[in-house]
Amino acid sequence: MPHTRVLLLILAIAALAGTTGCTTPEPEAATPEIAPLPAGSNILLITVDTLRADHLSSYGYVRPTSPVIDRLAAEGVRFDQAQVQWPKTTPSFASIFTASYAKDNQIVRTAGQPVSCKFSMLAEMLKRQGYATAAVVANAAVGSDFYFDQGFDEFIETWKLHESQKGSDPNRAEAVTNLAIGQLDRLKASGKPYFLWVHYLDPHAPYEPPAPYRDRFQNDEHFDPSVRIPLSDKPKQQMFGIGSERVLDGRDELAFYVARYDAEIAYTDEQIGRLLNEMKARGLLEKTLTAFTADHGESLGDHGYYFDHGRFSFQTCLRVPLVLHYPGVLTARVDKEPVELIHLAPTLLQAAGAKLTNGGWMQGRTLTARLRGQKEPERSREEAKTAEAAPTPGLAFAEAGWETNNKWQKVARDSRFKLIYAQTRPEQRWIGGEGVRFALFDLASDPGETKNVADQFSKDVERLKRELWKWDRAPRVNVETDAQGGTCGEQRAVSKETEDLLRSLGYL
Repeated sequence: MPHTRVLLLILAIAALAGTTGCTTPEPEAATPEIAPLPAGSNILLITVDTLRADHLSSYGYVRPTSPVIDRLAAEGVRFDQAQVQWPKTTPSFASIFTASYAKDNQIVRTAGQPVSCKFSMLAEMLKRQGYATAAVVANAAVGSDFYFDQGFDEFIETWKLHESQKGSDPNRAEAVTNLAIGQLDRLKASGKPYFLWVHYLDPHAPYEPPAPYRDRFQNDEHFDPSVRIPLSDKPKQQMFGIGSERVLDGRDELAFYVARYDAEIAYTDEQIGRLLNEMKARGLLEKTLTAFTADHGESLGDHGYYFDHGRFSFQTCLRVPLVLHYPGVLTARVDKEPVELIHLAPTLLQAAGAKLTNGGWMQGRTLTARLRGQKEPERSREEAKTAEAAPTPGLAFAEAGWETNNKWQKVARDSRFKLIYAQTRPEQRWIGGEGVRFALFDLASDPGETKNVADQFSKDVERLKRELWKWDRAPRVNVETDAQGGTCGEQRAVSKETEDLLRSLGYL
């Protein structure tokens, strides 16, 4: 027995010696490297105005609205919970193209605002990487009058072109596709990798798709004529009724307008397919990363808000599709965690061969790891120094509303819960009730955000509040990083064509 005790004592001392570094530790397993996307890839960015994710078949919608987009999603990486930073066209694209939050770039609330000539825009960064750049856009809110043409060799604005001989609308998806196809041979002849941005407008109100799409979903098995909308004499009414500007054919059935909206999506989807087919025929889809997304969604009577966006921070307007497709490079998969659109530009820049600092550009971080189905790499030492002030990974932030002076709604969400901070009584009354500043929604069980569950999950409220304060109160990031002043030139007057289109879309 004494000998046994001595032996046990010797073994215990040896074990302690091992923990104090007296023996050589086993090497840690190396973190697998994340394979980057091929540098110098062609980049095709397709965006659709006012497109809700949940009205696409690939996102679970009951109607077959989007066979082309569904095919892209089935073959590529589909992000199920993509979120815009502000549900209005100009602020949303300002965030997308500068990889910055609206609270920092100061493009907030309304469409048709000029972005700074000192902003470093995505197309400018790609041009510096040696890219040929072209854009065809159908919404004046992202026109050259507002300096969204920075970095583009060719920037075609449909509303500034004369109507065709047949008198067709130059802003229709068919016209957009025709103009985009017209750029393909030039891009191919350039001998450079290309960046082509094509922005379709059609799902934006008023919902008036061309024949034969106009009546495609009217009176189908999903058409419920029982829900009626009050019609108002006030032209711009949106809450609990629709104004005279939005009434179509004198109809008051909600299902009629939803079917028209869905028909706009189906029409646009068909035209996207035509563009992709033409590119494939020219060999332009080889070595091409295609990114598909939207600038915001649309409220179709949800929460009593009809046929508009920007006023509220509900998922109907914040959640958008995001698909990245690259044959032979990206394996088909679905990413179900929240993702912000400010991460798209760094991802595209990395595919172009740009060197990113600590895996990011501006406030965005590359999604390459997630595209590969891997965990994002750990923060570097430099990032760790500022980690206390940085948002926790896995969260998404947004802003929305009509209030001024930074009194608008602010949002923080994770994979399950979403916290909306409504600061003023006029906005509170539509969200959690007057006097209720914080509303918590369980997106897992209540994706329509119909019930405030803050009283049931107080710990989650406090956790998301801390994250929201950390994000919102962080020192403002300087987005004006382009010392050359961009490609804006002198101050531009807003053209009559731009003003007319903005008015027809309800912006003015």
